[in-house]
Amino acid sequence: MVYCRESAAISSRIDPFCFRYILGFIPCFPFRMEMGPCSTQDMLNNLPESILENIFSRLSMRDVVRTSVLSTKWRYKWISIPHLIFNDECIPVSNGSLHHNKLVKIINHVLLLHRGPILTFKICSSQLQTCPEIESWILYLSSNSLTKFELQVSKSERHIVPPRLFSFRQLIHLKLVGCVIVPPVSFKGFSCLTSLVFQKVTLSDPTLKCLVSTCPQLERLTLIDIDGPILIELSNPKLKYLHIYGEFIAMCLKDLRLLDYARFYATTVARPDQRRTCNISNILGSLLGIQKLVMGGWFLQSLAVDDVPRRLPSTYDHLKSISLPLNAKDMKEILVAIYLLNSSPNLQELEILLWHNRDSAIVPVMDLQKAKDQLKSTFNKLRVVKFSKLFGMEIELVLIRFILANSPVLETMNIIPRKNGIEELLLKQLLQFERASPLAEVVCLDPET
Repeated sequence: MVYCRESAAISSRIDPFCFRYILGFIPCFPFRMEMGPCSTQDMLNNLPESILENIFSRLSMRDVVRTSVLSTKWRYKWISIPHLIFNDECIPVSNGSLHHNKLVKIINHVLLLHRGPILTFKICSSQLQTCPEIESWILYLSSNSLTKFELQVSKSERHIVPPRLFSFRQLIHLKLVGCVIVPPVSFKGFSCLTSLVFQKVTLSDPTLKCLVSTCPQLERLTLIDIDGPILIELSNPKLKYLHIYGEFIAMCLKDLRLLDYARFYATTVARPDQRRTCNISNILGSLLGIQKLVMGGWFLQSLAVDDVPRRLPSTYDHLKSISLPLNAKDMKEILVAIYLLNSSPNLQELEILLWHNRDSAIVPVMDLQKAKDQLKSTFNKLRVVKFSKLFGMEIELVLIRFILANSPVLETMNIIPRKNGIEELLLKQLLQFERASPLAEVVCLDPET
């Protein structure tokens, strides 16, 4: 369907109870309040537009339309709100195509009656399917000064994003879920975009590279369960926040000088054919401004697939916080972690989640000595350390002993064992370790469930 802005004029002749069709129902109030000279109703009717906009921005679309029953003056206030958010709260609970059809009808009617600019348009329902109406909505929105757009297609095949979306030059936030992304050849980037989120989308290597590099103001990038790219190649000097989650994809990160937060979580380990492109230099080498680094899943192990260099290519002088999983039986993974710690002289917080493969052999004595030889740092600013799921293996105790002996301002080290019954033995060993900080407190907590 195609919308005409003039159609909003008919709203003045619509009975308010027609919104039952849009929302499913409008609540009936069981009593009538007696209003005084300076009544609540007067206050509602005289609220400044800025406050009204703030109130509406905090409500679901369903509740926004319900405000039409508050008073005569409020009957049509909702039709000019600039922020339209459609989620699962918009309609009564239902399932499958029934939910999808109701949602589509609601969006159609709201856009038909709406007048004034639209700055935010979000569809974040868990039931929306791919449908031709999506293209009509985007066509209608193209005549607005849209700054925030979100589209979530959850219950069907992925939806091919219409080319017209890439003409929204004033976008500052874009989130696409369950889509296929193919920009037109004429696309030159989003000049105002600061936040970009792709989740369960399909796109090519060149498309991802183009989208990131041609958005000169981009500060936040989130990639969750994307497919298509063989190599994630990112370059953007303004990027400050990066979150990548999903199957391991080889990466090459360049010119991310302002990046201060990075979170990487791999649900699979790197394949042997990815060895040349998944080395630690390609991924962490350019993150010179990084302040907080979080790794999870198989990511650290993927960095150890290739030959591990004796030292990292850079020193991370700004890095204050590291969180990582560590396989206590994988010597290459242990060395990667050690080299990262050696290259982080100003570290303040460290969290290590320990685990091991039951089928793997315990680290041999020679490898254990090699790990000890590589521990060379002094952590002059490290204050808080947490080890989770400790097994009590020797390599784990080597790391703890080293940190305690080389952290002169350490305040707290929390130890959480893997299972009950070893806390007392662990604590007895830990209390014997030398501590560089007179304030260091070692706390053995109950096992996590």
